[in-house]
Amino acid sequence: MTEKATPGRLDGLLAETVRAERLVLIAFIGVNVLFPLALFVAGLPKPWRPFAGEDAPINWFSSVQCALIGGIAFATFIATRLGHSAGTEPIPRSWPWLVFAAGFAAMSVDEQFTGHELIREEILKPRGILTDVGLLRAGDIVLILYVVVGLALAWFLLPELRRKRASLITFISAIVLIGISAVQDALELAIFDNRDLRHARTILEEVSEIWAQLLFAISFTLLLFLKLRLLLRSSR
Repeated sequence: MTEKATPGRLDGLLAETVRAERLVLIAFIGVNVLFPLALFVAGLPKPWRPFAGEDAPINWFSSVQCALIGGIAFATFIATRLGHSAGTEPIPRSWPWLVFAAGFAAMSVDEQFTGHELIREEILKPRGILTDVGLLRAGDIVLILYVVVGLALAWFLLPELRRKRASLITFISAIVLIGISAVQDALELAIFDNRDLRHARTILEEVSEIWAQLLFAISFTLLLFLKLRLLLRSSR
């Protein structure tokens, strides 16, 4: 390890992590802008079609992206454990990263196999469970519960997020955006009886969901590379 940790070699590795971080962020942002735009154009003159239905291409994309974010969270968990051994991690717990990795993996499966829709249609609605909750569509309280559980778990990740301001800001923005998306998806409002508004709602809902995922990806990526650089510097 001492041979690899010579000053010149170490500076080169640190520079490589900066370039890699930049490329990962650019790739995430570029794909999240270009893919929905391509779907919109491909769907003309009915641009909502690639965004509508559980087998829509946008849902496949969302599933893949959630899996990638879960992978980043798991890599951050590993980097945190290594940092504990190297003495670079000021925060003693690493388990929140593992929980978020598992959570995004579960969301990836949910997107691919319509998990929360199955819960709503096969369990809640037939039994009349949570089907009369204010303005929410029958059974869609599940979406709100997802957000509430996510917020509770986010509290345990907060000390980590505070280590990098950009990571904290993007994470909070993601929570706000996914919360708005979940609420508007669950609401049953007369305004959406209008066909054009219903189609616009479909596109907005799906795009806001993947952009919230993008913000999570940025937040986690920033912290992962921060931890990697700290590990490299500890090898001096």
